[in-house]
Amino acid sequence: MINPTSTVLTPPQSPTFHHKSFGTSPTSPLNVNSNLNGISTVISLGSQSVNPPILPDHPSHTTPTFGSLLSQPVTRTVIVLTVIQSLVALGGKFPDHCTAPSHVYYAGQYSAMLASPFIVPLTPTLLTSAQQTLGTALLLAISNIASLALFEERLTAIFSGNGSCIFRNLFIAIIALVLMMRQVLGFVFSRALGWQFPQLFFSDSMHECNLGLAPFLFALLVIQALFPESSSNDSKSSSPFWTIRRIYIQVILCLLNVVPKTIVWWAASGLIVGFIVALIVSYQRRMGRWGGKVKTSAFEKQQWEDANPILCVEDEEQSMALIKEIDGEFLESTSTTPSASHYHDVSSTGPAAVRERKLSFTIYKAVTYILPMIFLLLALLTGCNQLHTFRPDVSSELINGAIEPNTPFLFTFVLMTAPRKNGVTYIKETLTSYLDNFPDEAVDPLYSRIQIIVYTHFTDFEGYDEAKAYFDTIPKARKHVKWVREEGSEKNQRKHLVSAIRKIGTSEDSVYLGIMEDDFPFCADGWQKMLNTIYDANQKVPNHCGAFIATGGSGLIFKRSVALTASFILENDVLAHERGEVVSPPDISLQNCMLGKHDYCSSCAGTMVTSRTLLQGHLGYNSSTSGEGYHRSQFQCGWRHPF
Repeated sequence: MINPTSTVLTPPQSPTFHHKSFGTSPTSPLNVNSNLNGISTVISLGSQSVNPPILPDHPSHTTPTFGSLLSQPVTRTVIVLTVIQSLVALGGKFPDHCTAPSHVYYAGQYSAMLASPFIVPLTPTLLTSAQQTLGTALLLAISNIASLALFEERLTAIFSGNGSCIFRNLFIAIIALVLMMRQVLGFVFSRALGWQFPQLFFSDSMHECNLGLAPFLFALLVIQALFPESSSNDSKSSSPFWTIRRIYIQVILCLLNVVPKTIVWWAASGLIVGFIVALIVSYQRRMGRWGGKVKTSAFEKQQWEDANPILCVEDEEQSMALIKEIDGEFLESTSTTPSASHYHDVSSTGPAAVRERKLSFTIYKAVTYILPMIFLLLALLTGCNQLHTFRPDVSSELINGAIEPNTPFLFTFVLMTAPRKNGVTYIKETLTSYLDNFPDEAVDPLYSRIQIIVYTHFTDFEGYDEAKAYFDTIPKARKHVKWVREEGSEKNQRKHLVSAIRKIGTSEDSVYLGIMEDDFPFCADGWQKMLNTIYDANQKVPNHCGAFIATGGSGLIFKRSVALTASFILENDVLAHERGEVVSPPDISLQNCMLGKHDYCSSCAGTMVTSRTLLQGHLGYNSSTSGEGYHRSQFQCGWRHPF
């Protein structure tokens, strides 16, 4: 038997040994004293005492060199991929534009999506779509690589022995999840929720340009929030500034990505994935994996100390048994060592209940560390998004001077009207919504450049006669409204459109010719948003063929020459229909022309401009002249645009 008075034993290293405190008998030859905060542990064997080494709560901090940061496995691989892919893009081969969910859903550009994290925009096309300058693109590329290197250095140390492999696998998983999440957000907040819940529709969720490492860095920032630097460790570091300020440096480096443009959906994907992965990391470390219980953080120490006392007692008993085995003696329990019966009642719920409480507590504590970081980043992202997306309303002076000021008319709206079932008519309501937005005074530059022509192809149309008699008494209407009636009684929308477009398009010298229906009044703010849309179209898509601000056959504002071209498409449809062939409805034919899907309008491909939401409501949802209808809440003011 070993004599405790003459032999000093050093217990084996054990994670449990360093995290728990336990009581001992004052009369026992082996005494273990531990303070409650788990910092110092003294083991007494008879008259001798030893202080076993204490594992630090955080990895020791040494200031890394720039070269060592860039030579880390993941950072080195990302640099190589970025250089190769950016040079390929610079050669104009692939990709030729920004990636976005719209390109993935509608064009199947999955390869461009996979390459997007490793592309630095260098070509004029990519720089324009990414809304960056060459200098900004290079600056962001350098800062993102530096940020990734800092994350890898920090988290690899936290994950301990196999940290490099764990970080590599974690980063690959984050990339895959972020790319998937970005496509999901694009679909949910545009085509899914946008139909029935217009307030949850965001067109940028589908069309926002996504390039670079930003979302993956945001995800790593959330994960690193699990491991805050404690002040005690910072004060002992050889480089206090490096350790204390590192988290702030990394936050700033991440937020540099929002300076040139909004990336709220791109970054939000990273925050969501970061939240999920952080919970997984917390659970794995709680289970003793991924560096857990070996190099613990302040978060995990607090989590353990606040946990159910039953767990502490179980570990105390295990630690005592280990020491007794080393000493070769069986120490009987004393009054200072808690007995099993003392805890019998509180532990009667069983191991399963204890594990359940332990897991739920782990998740709760992880969330308390993660959510503040997520809320902070979301607030900053939202604020930057508001700054980037804020657009002042276009003034009449600005739009008048910017779009062919020498052409007599800027807008000529053709209001198509025809008898409806049950004799209902909406001409008064619709025309009033136009006149309410037209300028009242001649000093307004648009006063003499806007007109509306009410057109019908029916000789006997009581609603038309009543509306004309009413508006002829209003001075503003006499200034801006013209009335055109063609003789006839045939209900043929294609023929009516062909006749109206050719008659008005050849007689009125106007920049735009708008095809409108008599049951689509402007929304409360629709007119101003229409002006904003037309102005943006001329600034950003100079060769556009028109803008679409409503739905169906209303709200199609063509360039006058394109409208005349579209009349030939409708004329061919009339002839094909008379031959018994199946042809598209007239509104679809007009839309296809603006989309560039017809040979006559091929030059319009890729130039169509739409408003973010529908700028006109629909009064005749249940009294369409085509015999179709839908619910009164559908396709109304504020709904997302179908395109």
